[in-house]
Amino acid sequence: MTQLLMVAKHLNELYVGRHGDNMDEMKMHKMMYLTQRESLIVSGEPLFDGEFEAWKYGPVLTAVRSEYMTGNMFSEVQGELDENEARLVNSVFERYDKYDSWQLSTLSHAESSWLKARGELKMGEPCKNKMSLSAMRVDATKEKLRRKGVVLA
Repeated sequence: MTQLLMVAKHLNELYVGRHGDNMDEMKMHKMMYLTQRESLIVSGEPLFDGEFEAWKYGPVLTAVRSEYMTGNMFSEVQGELDENEARLVNSVFERYDKYDSWQLSTLSHAESSWLKARGELKMGEPCKNKMSLSAMRVDATKEKLRRKGVVLA
């Protein structure tokens, strides 16, 4: 399993290469969630360690948030993704880069793992509850079926 900051660094490098600036933090959190979900779809296993929290605008990784707060994000991150990991991350980037932070936030609000972690909280209420990996697996299965054309009610 790779380090979550290596994944975030790779996503940011892809973004800088295409857009000439760093990815904004909100979009990064959503892209990290989508990358983890994609790994669950493809291999059934998480790509990286790290628990997402169900913040009011969607899933958040506190380790990634800390990197954004330093002002030198990912400068201390050593190592590279292997070929398979990079391929997976690149595919997520290509699929979702066209969406802005708010569109991805709206998308993440439909994920059962985020909704389950938030419980009875209303939209917009702060929350730092952990999102469970088993609930993320359910989201991955739903997405896999959706891609195969199965309609879920």
